[in-house]
Amino acid sequence: MSKKILLCACLLLAQTVALGSETYRFSRPIEWQGSGQQELLTVPLDNRVYAATRDGFPDLRLVDQDGIETPYLLERAAGTRSVTSRLGCKSKLLSLKKKTGKTIEIVLGLDQAAESAGGLTVFTPLTNFEHRVQILGSDNGRNWFPLVKDAQIFDYSSYLPVSNRDINLPANRYRQFKVVIEEALQTREAELLELTRTLQGKKVVERSERVDLHRIPLQIERIEFWRNQTDVLAETAKTFNYPLAGFKVTQDSDNQTTIIDVNSSQEPLTGFTLQTLAENYNRPAIVQIPVMYGMETRMQDIGSATLESLHFRDIKREQTAITFPEQRHDAYRIVISNHDNPPLEISALTGFGNGYNLLFLPLEGKTYSLRYGSDKARPPSYETGSIRELLRRGYQSTRVGLGAESGFISVPETFDLAKVLNSKYFLGAAAVLMVAVLAWSLIRAGKRIEL
Repeated sequence: MSKKILLCACLLLAQTVALGSETYRFSRPIEWQGSGQQELLTVPLDNRVYAATRDGFPDLRLVDQDGIETPYLLERAAGTRSVTSRLGCKSKLLSLKKKTGKTIEIVLGLDQAAESAGGLTVFTPLTNFEHRVQILGSDNGRNWFPLVKDAQIFDYSSYLPVSNRDINLPANRYRQFKVVIEEALQTREAELLELTRTLQGKKVVERSERVDLHRIPLQIERIEFWRNQTDVLAETAKTFNYPLAGFKVTQDSDNQTTIIDVNSSQEPLTGFTLQTLAENYNRPAIVQIPVMYGMETRMQDIGSATLESLHFRDIKREQTAITFPEQRHDAYRIVISNHDNPPLEISALTGFGNGYNLLFLPLEGKTYSLRYGSDKARPPSYETGSIRELLRRGYQSTRVGLGAESGFISVPETFDLAKVLNSKYFLGAAAVLMVAVLAWSLIRAGKRIEL
């Protein structure tokens, strides 16, 4: 009998060790073909990955065709924004000529080290003016080619605070520019008029007026060239809209609340947006998640907001979003306080939140796949310093996708006796074995007493 018990113990231990293997429920290939040069790849996670992984993504593994793990960096997806700044291009005055009529011609040259110019600004202290400008470009100062045929600089501050002293240039690589300004003399009326009257007795028999005209030359302080530089900057986070698995609306008349039970697929949500046909309302609302306390499930608040809408004449204001810190759950509850007001009719509900990207450095000639969905996998610890350095230096990654999903991949863990002995499976097996041994001992003791 003792041999049988020992055999059972060994079988239970073997079963415990077998239970220590990692099982990934899903695998998807990385859709990438090598380009012949080193690349940094970005794999956006999608709804299928979110639905099958645990919170914090400890069960993501990137492996090559031989099943060898490949280090990766998981980061929150960030949006980008373009910022355009104006940079000066150094130049110098080459010549100034007064042409026929009231036209002046100014020739300027860019410094040798200056970038190509994208525009220029005419600086003048004058106000209330309007001038037409032509600009020509040249490489050598002899052959001139038209760049801008009919531009205007103006200042209408007598009427409105409107002015323009900038002129944009088309793309060019010219080093010299001829600026031709027409109507370089601005004619203005004097503020005082001279009035002459001829009287016969007390009767005015003749009246004349004379308006003094002043010709004011266009005073140019300087002309500066510039170019626009557009930089693409990363924002802190990019928000994604996620369709929900469903929602159900019920009315709690006793507590005067509308309850919306929401089903999702564990997307990394940070809020909900409600749609209703109602107008002109103001209702407090909270978002809750179910939390287990021992054997009891309680609802825990994670976010709140005041839902409001105001539509009156030209006023149109709405705030129908409720935000909260990032959560990944299957179920949420939204509670809207109605007080004595009629319940809001909810027509649609949308979730929004963060997105995540997996970045890694592939090796030429290898293929990769993403495994995910394990109840026992521990968070990996990878060296990601090289990937972070490339991102810091501004290297652009190549975006690739995930292929079709396949399932059930078992990966044995390295045998760890201490882990096995402390696992719940071994402790359960030991308890069963002890009960069996105790029962066998009692049976033998009973037989001896009968004898």
